[in-house]
Amino acid sequence: MAASRVTFAALFSLATAMPLGAHPHIFVDAGLRVMHDAAGAITAVEVTWRYDELYSLLLASDYGLDPDHDMVLTADETAAMLGFDLNWGGGFAGGLVLSQSGDPLALGAPEPVSFFMHPNGQIQTTHRRAVQGAAPLVPVAAQIFDPEFYIAFEMILDITADDRPGCSVTLERADLDAAYAVLEAALQEIGGAVAAEDNFPPVGAYFADRAVIACPG
Repeated sequence: MAASRVTFAALFSLATAMPLGAHPHIFVDAGLRVMHDAAGAITAVEVTWRYDELYSLLLASDYGLDPDHDMVLTADETAAMLGFDLNWGGGFAGGLVLSQSGDPLALGAPEPVSFFMHPNGQIQTTHRRAVQGAAPLVPVAAQIFDPEFYIAFEMILDITADDRPGCSVTLERADLDAAYAVLEAALQEIGGAVAAEDNFPPVGAYFADRAVIACPG
């Protein structure tokens, strides 16, 4: 859920200093921009991920970015990195779940939009996905999470519908106490023995924020 599982392997060398099975390994701030058709149905969504400073540093090192450490990328560097984190594997499908009235909406393949390095070194990417089957003017619920909780997403970046006036966004933050209680119970079920990533319980959804986007007629 974010960079490919191959790319994530770069973090394991650092993660060996952590307790076996410690999760998550990567922290990502997330945001959304939804787009509508004339009738008010969502047709596409742009998803922004801002990686934590440590993982951003590892990415910059792995890909040879910003060798002069001025936190300004060249046009060639930016072009070469565009879409680097969309080669998903290991069963990860992008982390985004959209639904209307409890029913999931179909999402298209991701298309890269932008790659950016912030002045503090954090790497930020945006990709776009088509949305299929959305009903006009029905609120849409959005969550972003890694089922395996290898990555912790927080929906704290902007969530907007700036192509349609009057839309509202309600953000429901995850109940972390309840989520960790679920995780503890799941670990006890397997005897507390977590073999690397092989049998970590799929608890990511319990740690997911939930945004509801509602637009007037």
